[in-house]
Amino acid sequence: MIAKDQNQISLIEETVNTFDGNIDETTATDGLSLIDKWLTRLNDAGTENTATITDILERLRPEIDTSQRYNRTDNQQIASLLQELIEQTQKVAALPEASAEQLELSQLIATLENLHRQAVSRID
Repeated sequence: MIAKDQNQISLIEETVNTFDGNIDETTATDGLSLIDKWLTRLNDAGTENTATITDILERLRPEIDTSQRYNRTDNQQIASLLQELIEQTQKVAALPEASAEQLELSQLIATLENLHRQAVSRID
């Protein structure tokens, strides 16, 4: 997630476009698909700097899957994981190697922050 890579930029753009706006307009299937794509991407091209992001996504995936399968959403857990994801993505974005993708990473962080706000607003 460091080098200027068109596949990576396309995945960031897909993530931003999918989650741009209201969370209700996005299905759990969309979320799971994107998490799977990110896991594949990070497993193929990730670095030590992105290992924590991979870990967070691996913990987020079953939360989304449970929500989809059983219509039981743990918004507190999802919000917590999104906050961790935001923090780790900000750390990666601050690395000198990430300077080539600053705009895209900034958009991704803004999208994650929007998702986090929406999840927090749904905590009972």
